[in-house]
Amino acid sequence: MYLPKKKFFVIFLLVFTICVYARPNDNLLPKMIPERGFVSTTPANNWEQSLITGNGKMGAMVYGKPLEETIILNRAGLFMPLHEPLLPVNTADHLAKIRELISNGHYQMAADFVVELAKKEGWGEKRWTDPFIPAFDLLVIMPARGTIENYHRAVNFETGEVSVEWKDLGGQFCRRLFVSRTDNIVVLSIISKDKVKINCSIRFAQRPTEGQGGWWPEEMFKNGIRDVSISAGNEWLTYRSSFKRRWPGSLQGYEGAGRIIVKHGVTKVENNSIQISNADEVLVFVRIEPTKNFSKSMIPDIKRALKKIPADYDLLLGRHYRIHGEIFNRVRFDIGGGGDRKLTAEELYSRSNVGHLSKALLEKEFDACRYSILCSSGDYPPTLQGIWGGTWSPPWSSDYTQNGNLQCAMASMLSGNMAECLFSFFNYMDSQMNDYRLNAKWLYGCRGIDIASRTSSHGLNNHFDRTWPMTFWTAGAGWNASFFYDYYLYTGDKDFLFNKVLPFMKEAVAFYEDFLIEDKDGKYIFNPSYSPENNPGNSESQACANATMDIAVVKELLTNLIAVCQEFNIEKESRKRWKQMLAKMPAYMINEDGALKEWTTPLLKDNYAHRHCSHLYPLFNGLPEEIADNHELQQAFKKAIELRMQKRREENGGVMAFGLVQLGLATASLRDAEMSYEIIDWLANRFWCPTSLTTTHDPQTTFNVDLCGGLPAIIIRMLVSSRPGCIELLPALPEAWPSGKIEGIPCRGQVLVKSLEWNPQGLVVVLESKIKQQIDLKIGVKASLVSIKEGRAMIREAKPAEGRYLLLLPARSPVKLEIGG
Repeated sequence: MYLPKKKFFVIFLLVFTICVYARPNDNLLPKMIPERGFVSTTPANNWEQSLITGNGKMGAMVYGKPLEETIILNRAGLFMPLHEPLLPVNTADHLAKIRELISNGHYQMAADFVVELAKKEGWGEKRWTDPFIPAFDLLVIMPARGTIENYHRAVNFETGEVSVEWKDLGGQFCRRLFVSRTDNIVVLSIISKDKVKINCSIRFAQRPTEGQGGWWPEEMFKNGIRDVSISAGNEWLTYRSSFKRRWPGSLQGYEGAGRIIVKHGVTKVENNSIQISNADEVLVFVRIEPTKNFSKSMIPDIKRALKKIPADYDLLLGRHYRIHGEIFNRVRFDIGGGGDRKLTAEELYSRSNVGHLSKALLEKEFDACRYSILCSSGDYPPTLQGIWGGTWSPPWSSDYTQNGNLQCAMASMLSGNMAECLFSFFNYMDSQMNDYRLNAKWLYGCRGIDIASRTSSHGLNNHFDRTWPMTFWTAGAGWNASFFYDYYLYTGDKDFLFNKVLPFMKEAVAFYEDFLIEDKDGKYIFNPSYSPENNPGNSESQACANATMDIAVVKELLTNLIAVCQEFNIEKESRKRWKQMLAKMPAYMINEDGALKEWTTPLLKDNYAHRHCSHLYPLFNGLPEEIADNHELQQAFKKAIELRMQKRREENGGVMAFGLVQLGLATASLRDAEMSYEIIDWLANRFWCPTSLTTTHDPQTTFNVDLCGGLPAIIIRMLVSSRPGCIELLPALPEAWPSGKIEGIPCRGQVLVKSLEWNPQGLVVVLESKIKQQIDLKIGVKASLVSIKEGRAMIREAKPAEGRYLLLLPARSPVKLEIGG
């Protein structure tokens, strides 16, 4: 095609301009003021108020102080070796004695017996899990030039970017930081928006041992750290730290290196810091690696890797965003926050309180939760503190507390459309299978696997005492098996099913085949047993028999294993045995108050004033047919929830976020919209740091990420509930949300709710199935008149009075339905 010279020149100039001046992220990255994110006008006073980001391998906590910035750097898996792992105490040889004590009601004597046995085996005092520790600080000092103005700090959930901006007499300055998923580095940029030259000093520093909270941090540092070496030279900062206590396979220390890139400026080294003057921009790249061989430094390898990274912040952010942003942006929750979404974090919290929950605040928190889980899932699953921490002795070691906390943190990985995040959990389970087998062998003389309540650097059951007899808890493997199985239900991944799910489930069942004993009526007895971390109302000991949670977990495990084996017509002989086991499971019991009993024995009385509610386990993953088809049992669960809620109401929600999450998952499974919302109201208003949108264990205290998995899980279940072949829309819609929209919600059975929008007149839903299938579509609000507006679906059967429709969905082709009132 012929073009006149003038037109050709214009087109050439336009193309040239785009190629030369356009950044890779110009059309890709969201604007600096985050639509999905938040702004705070208050810098952190301590590490728990810091802004967070991470890539699953490394994490960063940014205080946001303009002139004396502290950035705490973390590394997944950095558990400081303090307690050499021991083989579990050999209770297998004494199991008959332990069972006899419990059968005769001597619960505390049974717990004491295990402790004394451990002492005879040389255990000494109570053994803790190895603590998750911070790596080191990155400190940035900038000169004071008059009064600070126009200050704010922000987190962009879509990009994973933390920024700090301010103005003084020197000009308008901005620091930006993210942790790259593509390059596995922390990236920091310091610029002036009005082109003023940058002057600063940058150095690595050891985390202080004093004034950082935690449990005995000075003692932990003294016992755990052998030495620390910090250096600076030319364009490099380095940090090396070795551990005092070592044993075969343990970490021996960790190392980090930082590359300082100064554009058009001058640098000099002074007192282990790099002094920078008259720069246009300063870039810092950092990588941290734990090591099991401290004698061979990894610093040269880290430096070589950092040298290869292009010195272009926007380029690096753009390619990181392609991964992080794609995952985060799959889901969107909108209940009409409107203009309030532009308020600062401080303003949002000041305008919200229990009874008057801000819609914009809840939307932000929903996003903040998914962001935190995404940032802290990679090499390892989120610890109690995700991938972050600023004290040498975090509460509960910031370990994996597997009797509820870890599962709560993972609760929305599938329903919240971040299925790949679950592989951090699967890989962690794989890495500890041998330890789990040793637990089963030494504690109970059983085959299969037994998962300890508390784990970190290893999976051996080493943490218990006379008050917390955690060797008696045997539900861990069965509970964790539900996540393996659910991954298959959501994704339909058959390779994963046969290579991961079935082997894990079969080892979990093998333990119970050996562990369970029968009573005189042929029903199984769980002895010993444990309902985390509660004691009955008529016993001061947590040791017990027949905790309802144990029974529920094994029922679910057997039911799921039988179902999937029947689906593929495999394990015929084993299926017969598993069905016989299922028939021998004790029935749930109802107490004199009409509530589900926490201990399935008449001997033990309920204790309603407790933060855990493990006996509600059957409702954690939905509404099983056994309960759905039994009105009396449903009412017993409702009564048990109501009695727990009475205690919570007396304390305006009480303590421990994940206990509230357990209640919320149960109420949503029972389709109790208003009680579910009451729980969300407490969680959203009380369990957050109001300046950093990070979650806490108790009301505004103790940094903790359990809620980050739990809050989205409750909200999603209120709006979309599923099992294979059945999807229920708005099953627990509260009055507070008369209209709204949620996007990108996966369902069990390989169906995606691409969009669900509702208002008082009806709802519109777009569904997409991976496979051609028939589903039972239920509408949880009064609605009828379903019509197919787009797509090749077919309504096989309609029951408008029941709000049910049998719908034939095509494979991989969106279907839009309109449902009128």
